[in-house]
Amino acid sequence: MVTSQRGTTQSTIHHEGDDLDAYVATFTEDEFRELAAADAAIDIAILLNRARRQRGLSQAAAAQVTGLKQQAISRFERPDANPRLETVQAYLGALGFALELTAIDVETGDVAATVVLPAVSTPPRRAATRRTA
Repeated sequence: MVTSQRGTTQSTIHHEGDDLDAYVATFTEDEFRELAAADAAIDIAILLNRARRQRGLSQAAAAQVTGLKQQAISRFERPDANPRLETVQAYLGALGFALELTAIDVETGDVAATVVLPAVSTPPRRAATRRTA
């Protein structure tokens, strides 16, 4: 419980962390994997957003720098985007960043290996399919 005082009014805030932890503890393995995947997707979206903002770029300006449309930048920064590794690598490369991957033992925290992926000039584009009549 956190108590704060504003002027003469005092308010109390209850934290429900224990209830949330108890709820998550009831998850099945599949539910826990889904939660972990959603958490990772949020982290990737935040990483892409922070990289763009660190360069002082709006989504429109990042689109010009990367050769993408503003809508594509917006999609990258949403947790449901699920961009391919090559796309993330190319996008960050166009913004002047490299991507570093580290394999960490989940039980001990020991680092097994770290690799810095080189910047790629432009995000790979999907091949357009032609329709024939």
